[in-house]
Amino acid sequence: MSAKLTEFMVQNYAKAVTMDLAEWLSLNPLPSFCEPKSDGFRVFVFKSNDKILLATRHGGIYSESTHPILFRKIETLKAPELPQRIIFDGEYIAPDQLHIFDLLRIDDRDLMSQILLERKKILSELLSGERKSFEVPSVLANSFQEIQDYKKSEVSKDGEGIIVKNPSSFYRQKNSWLKLKRFDTLDCFVTGIERTQEMERTGVPHSWYMGIFDENDRVLEIGKVGTYLKDVDPSRINIGTVVEVQYQQFTEDKKLRGPFIIKIRDDKTKEECKISQIPGYSN
Repeated sequence: MSAKLTEFMVQNYAKAVTMDLAEWLSLNPLPSFCEPKSDGFRVFVFKSNDKILLATRHGGIYSESTHPILFRKIETLKAPELPQRIIFDGEYIAPDQLHIFDLLRIDDRDLMSQILLERKKILSELLSGERKSFEVPSVLANSFQEIQDYKKSEVSKDGEGIIVKNPSSFYRQKNSWLKLKRFDTLDCFVTGIERTQEMERTGVPHSWYMGIFDENDRVLEIGKVGTYLKDVDPSRINIGTVVEVQYQQFTEDKKLRGPFIIKIRDDKTKEECKISQIPGYSN
């Protein structure tokens, strides 16, 4: 059963693209929904009668036995007044936060072919009352500047950025969700380890060569990074490890300027590290 839930998520979850806002708006006319961007693990929430399971894209299954703190908090999703079977889309943030932003199915009713505006109306009805805290807040922006102002507001609250969505889009409609991050960051993977004097002394690497996949799915070497945030454990970064790197510029010769590692991404695979993350590039 758990394998089927994970397979369903992999086949069905919607992705947010990274591109210039003006370019995105040329494909998705205003108005736009704006939501705060969470920094958690993407999950589908499967409710069946009084049982709930959360599934990730990489085979993770969260249940009452594995995550008791979370499941005590989301007990209200089992309420008898709710439909017997529901599939939500959202993010889990350890240890006990669940942020729900979309709705895929109610009983035998597939909602993915309905537009986002209608899905959100139904979602708000399901997450009313004491369940309201699970719903990701959103605003309807009517201009380019309103979107920029919303991003600025979220960043000022130490947020990760925002997701902008086309209210008239179907679930998984191409380019209908846009990711606007707080900083320029890139998910990339380690292609090699530089043997520095520090590594010779301690046995722990402190400098790595990074890569992403280019437009033709070939590995593109994008330079070296040797700095990282203090809560990043360098002993966990080896060849093939996926990390999130903040950088100042992606240069014309396709190298990172001023990079440093801000997070190890256990929730990502290297196959997801594509040049399309960078505005102006497609993959």
